[in-house]
Amino acid sequence: MSSIVAVLPKEVERKNASILTLPHPKSGQKFLVYSVDGTFLELLTTNDKYCSWFVDNSVVGGEPLTIGCRVDPLFLILPHLMRNPNQYAPLDQILVDEQFPCLARLADTDVSSIADIKNGPITAAKFNKDKTLTWLTGKVERVIGAMKDSRIEPGFNSALSDKEYERYAVGIVSDYLTETLSSDLHHKYGIELVEYEDEQPAKRQKMSVVEDEVVEVKKKGAKKGPKLTKAQRELASVNTKGMKSMASFFKKK
Repeated sequence: MSSIVAVLPKEVERKNASILTLPHPKSGQKFLVYSVDGTFLELLTTNDKYCSWFVDNSVVGGEPLTIGCRVDPLFLILPHLMRNPNQYAPLDQILVDEQFPCLARLADTDVSSIADIKNGPITAAKFNKDKTLTWLTGKVERVIGAMKDSRIEPGFNSALSDKEYERYAVGIVSDYLTETLSSDLHHKYGIELVEYEDEQPAKRQKMSVVEDEVVEVKKKGAKKGPKLTKAQRELASVNTKGMKSMASFFKKK
């Protein structure tokens, strides 16, 4: 019998939860969101048949691993708010989409951080670029803080400078933004988008926020190696200095 192994934050309730199909704020492609009591978790899945997971006192093998990562609903609302940036409209009308009826579940979200609000018999909202960039700056700073606190230095052999932290954090936040907003955020930090394209793959590996996609790095004159899954790429990046190989545990003493 097939099962799903899921990892969710401890404080998130499992009761009365629902899984919504929504358009991804960057690509517009459908992705899954776990929704419960105003909390939204993006569901990221890795499906590697050669992996096993410890679940309580059991070992589950060959099943997909799904991880729920918190996502601010304002990211999900932004692309729809930007469709008519100069017009006030009720949020429940802004979020009407025949392909994604679940968007209506976000209509009670407070959008004052990214929009001007007109109160009256009907509350209406209008996209505000300055507010949005201020809000996004706060997100970038939180990512930087989390990276420093956790001592995350992806792909680097030495400590990151403050500017490198900024560039990496802006890239992470931009994975949830339209091309226009991403460009505006880069400009605010004085970062050229071309820098990411020219950067060495070891310094910044863009990962899919929707599915366990395969990332290919194309190099002139280089042989194409086998495609790696996300789990294999993360395993390859682990510092194994000082670790014994698995085979060493089975040698005769």
